Amino acid sequence: MKRVHWIFCFLFSLGAGGCSTAPTESLGEFRETVYIEGYLRAGSPVSGLFVGTTMPLSSVYDREASALSDALVTIEVDGVSYELSPVVDRPGYYEQPDLIIESGKTYHLSVTTGLGVATAQTTVPVAPQVSGASALLIGGDAYRVTWEGETKGGYVTTRKSVELLEQIPLATQFGRFGGGFGGGVDTTGLGALRDSIAQADQWRFLQGRSLSLNPRQFSYYGIYSFAVYALDENYGDYLISSAQDEAALDEPRFHVTGGIGLFASMAADSVVFRVE
Repeated sequence: MKRVHWIFCFLFSLGAGGCSTAPTESLGEFRETVYIEGYLRAGSPVSGLFVGTTMPLSSVYDREASALSDALVTIEVDGVSYELSPVVDRPGYYEQPDLIIESGKTYHLSVTTGLGVATAQTTVPVAPQVSGASALLIGGDAYRVTWEGETKGGYVTTRKSVELLEQIPLATQFGRFGGGFGGGVDTTGLGALRDSIAQADQWRFLQGRSLSLNPRQFSYYGIYSFAVYALDENYGDYLISSAQDEAALDEPRFHVTGGIGLFASMAADSVVFRVE
């Protein structure tokens, strides 16, 4: 069980006065509102679109408690409407494996429940062109990744391991003094950034077109991938408007009519490199 906050992810599970709806006009009275969370990825079928309801701020509950599994969910593109089906054993989730998302097209979402009809739309961006060297040398210069493209929402980058080999000795990473901690001291507990990048997905929101990776961020030799996702306007507006002063209590920009949530799209390109 957990307390659910107004946060979505990329990653993915990710306020301004210009949001599409205002479901919480008064903190003194709770009003149930349809909540949507869906991410369209260019080149992939529609999957994992969640439909639920808001819950009272004072309630403690899990995600299933807010799920709506009897909604009528459709996505229209090029004048053709596709009905999404509930995902087995995943309350509130919907999918349409026959609908493959394409860059440059606009997708219109409609969700009908007992609370009314919620709608949203997204135009899928074109994937950026990502480039980088084939290898990152431990003890050498930083590894630089660059990309070209157009996006209205900025970029999200992810780094993950493809194949991990042996661990990089501390003396190789930090020199013969072991980073100042002594050659016999294991500093992996102090290197959450290095360890997480080596073993799990990482993401960050960027408005630029390049990023450098320090060789000291890696704990293992091996093969890694670095992906750059171009975001649509909905996702970019949500990320920017969510980075606000908590005292203001403004809602993020949802771009959903008749409900709240995030219906966004993205397109990615990646580069694979070896750490050696």
